[in-house]
Amino acid sequence: MDKEELEKEMQSYKPEMTSSERTGAYLSGQRVDHVPFAIMSTNRIIANHLNYTISDMEDVDKLSDIIRYKYDKYKMVGLTEELSLRTMGHALGSKLVFPENDIDYIEEFVMEDELDMSLIEIPDPYTNEVLAPKLERARIQKERFPDMGIETEIPGPITTAAAIRPINKLLRDLRKRPDEVKKLLEFCIEANMAWARAFKDEFGPSSVMVVDPVGCDDILSPKQVKEFSLPYLKRQLTAYYELNGIKPNLHICGHTNKQWKYYNDLDIDFYSVDNCEDLEACKEEIEDNLIVVGNVPPVEVMRYGTIDDVIESVRECIAKAADAKNGYIAATGCGSPVGTPIENLDAFIYAINKYGKDAKLGEMPEAINL
Repeated sequence: MDKEELEKEMQSYKPEMTSSERTGAYLSGQRVDHVPFAIMSTNRIIANHLNYTISDMEDVDKLSDIIRYKYDKYKMVGLTEELSLRTMGHALGSKLVFPENDIDYIEEFVMEDELDMSLIEIPDPYTNEVLAPKLERARIQKERFPDMGIETEIPGPITTAAAIRPINKLLRDLRKRPDEVKKLLEFCIEANMAWARAFKDEFGPSSVMVVDPVGCDDILSPKQVKEFSLPYLKRQLTAYYELNGIKPNLHICGHTNKQWKYYNDLDIDFYSVDNCEDLEACKEEIEDNLIVVGNVPPVEVMRYGTIDDVIESVRECIAKAADAKNGYIAATGCGSPVGTPIENLDAFIYAINKYGKDAKLGEMPEAINL
């Protein structure tokens, strides 16, 4: 399918409900127009289409343009004010660089030289020079779109720690200074909770998406996962659940199959699996308790693939996981890269509408056989 054919097909896409209504109805057991979807970093794709840079997305007026575009074209709703993987580290003193049209990165860590807890203290989101503007931006979003729900994204404890201490030194510390690392992880839970509490005070109970790439099997050994990652991640997730009365959600970039057996004991609603893992295998491991989310490749397919590549990848994911017992949400396996073309977003939604039509919880859509 070429771009012109896709554009013609998308003209007939008239969703019967908003993205939020669809997900809610589907998870309650109702039959819906098509499988729910949640494409990571959709705002980034639309920003590129509107000729906005990554830096432009910090401008609340341009962000509002993106939110309106999503609703007008796809009936996608929902507001997010996220802490990136490095935001809390920045709030605590790590120095970030913000390229005009690329992802931020840390130039100097607050604990560059030593693992020294005296260098950091729990930030106040209302006065911290990094966090306070994010709260204000969230307020403006909510004022402009009062009928949309708002959520936040927060990194896991060990990922937060890796924005305070360089990852190579942090991994060495796991072996040589484990007790001090555990104190840092305790601190990271409290720092993240300070943001979560402020967010709840401002907007009421809300969903929290936890992203924890440093906790993956590619970086930590199984022993390190059990000692330094899972216990602290579990505490943070439970704390969000107790705070909001809403189970948070979890995404971990990279391989995680050695950990799946533990996820059923976490206070989470859904698990988003990276595209490097087999979606069907993940479904079989977690579907009794969790909603399965994933996992179209964001780089090879969404960024660099053809329209047909996207359509086929979405079809394959639906075929592997749409009959998950507790539900399936089609998504990318990780965040969509800068430069992902808008036609590949359209192709994703076209494929959902074609192969995931008339979806119901626990059932494989009949359209998958078309």
